[in-house]
Amino acid sequence: MRKRKIITKNKEIYKKLTMLNFSPEAVLMGVKLVQIDKILKGINKDHSIITSEILGNEMILLKKVGPINFDIYLR
Repeated sequence: MRKRKIITKNKEIYKKLTMLNFSPEAVLMGVKLVQIDKILKGINKDHSIITSEILGNEMILLKKVGPINFDIYLR
């Protein structure tokens, strides 16, 4: 599996995806589902690494399923 490279402008997404290196779950607040779906589509290209669930109106739960192999950068 090759290392993925993710570039984002959203500070919340950057912080929470970085947090997944240390914890099995992270909760995103105030982020659009379209943004997360686009990022997860790139990460989960070969097999499932991160899953997402919607919690209420503006909360998305990210769960780490497999080993993480990506670099994330804040633009």
